[in-house]
Amino acid sequence: MGKLTKITPSMIARQSVGWSFSAFYLPVMVAVCGLSRKAKRTSRGPAWARKWGRTMSRIAGVDLRFTEAAKKALSVRRARVMTFNHGSTLDVLVGAALLPDGGVLVVKEEMRKMPFMGAATVAMGSVFLDRGDRERAYASLQKAAVRIVEEELQVLIAPEGTRAQDGTVGRFKLGAFHLAHIAQVPILPVVMHGNAELWPPTQLAPTRGGVVVDVLPEVRVGNGDPEGLRAAADSLRGRYLEALASGPMTG
Repeated sequence: MGKLTKITPSMIARQSVGWSFSAFYLPVMVAVCGLSRKAKRTSRGPAWARKWGRTMSRIAGVDLRFTEAAKKALSVRRARVMTFNHGSTLDVLVGAALLPDGGVLVVKEEMRKMPFMGAATVAMGSVFLDRGDRERAYASLQKAAVRIVEEELQVLIAPEGTRAQDGTVGRFKLGAFHLAHIAQVPILPVVMHGNAELWPPTQLAPTRGGVVVDVLPEVRVGNGDPEGLRAAADSLRGRYLEALASGPMTG
């Protein structure tokens, strides 16, 4: 992360309010979800996460809007992989705000061992992927695929793997595509418009403004060999670049 170049009294105030709200809300959310029956977590968890994400967005001065296509797609619960473009810290708030029923995060296996975060990810029903050796990584993908189908999960994952420092769309890794192919479920591409512009890495908090969540038509990964997965990843990245350049669909 580069040196912070934009810090205003308003940003400091909004960050303080946001941290205060989160300090109260998040432990309660984790406790409620952790004490819920496993079958309830994938509905209760997203509901709590959405409330947190939307409240935090309002505190941050972000007007969050969904296109009609996004509203329709996110209102349906079905087993699938949901990808999103990862170019800003604001993605955390927007990702939580859009999490649908059955929505869970894909996180690294190492997260289980982190204080509080480990308990939180387990309580929210997250899908864990092991990035160790090839055998363990593939076994974790298979286990995750079974959960997606059996529990009708909608897993949210950033195919870039990490946030780009300049807000651009980086090269897609293959994890999301492996997962979709093994589970034989579609990929729903979620496009976040405005996140990188409102909250670049050199700012303490987002600039006040609007963010639009849109979706692209679902795609399926038909070929599971490395060349087929790479082709699918590059093709979807191209669609993201076109969508971000043209702006969200209206109507």
